[in-house]
Amino acid sequence: MKKRLKRKIEKRRRAEVHRVLDLVLDINGLGKRQEKLTENLPTAFFRFSGHVANVSVEVCEKGWRANVSADYTSDTYIDQNNLIQMINDLEVMKRVLSV
Repeated sequence: MKKRLKRKIEKRRRAEVHRVLDLVLDINGLGKRQEKLTENLPTAFFRFSGHVANVSVEVCEKGWRANVSADYTSDTYIDQNNLIQMINDLEVMKRVLSV
């Protein structure tokens, strides 16, 4: 594969990962989010695993609580097209949760 094409693909994938992180921050904000602190405000988690190029997202619609599973989870490798689905899901959640 030509270097130019590789750079273009990497730039697109980086933009998609940035979009996922932006949506997580839009849903969660920058402050602490736990159900006991914020009542029903959603809590979102973003995890990047660089050793395997993986992105994971979890959203607790009514805030994080210990020992309670997230309402939405998505886990995908960056070299797959699943990032687009993750972005679409998070955009819908952002609208539904009206944050």
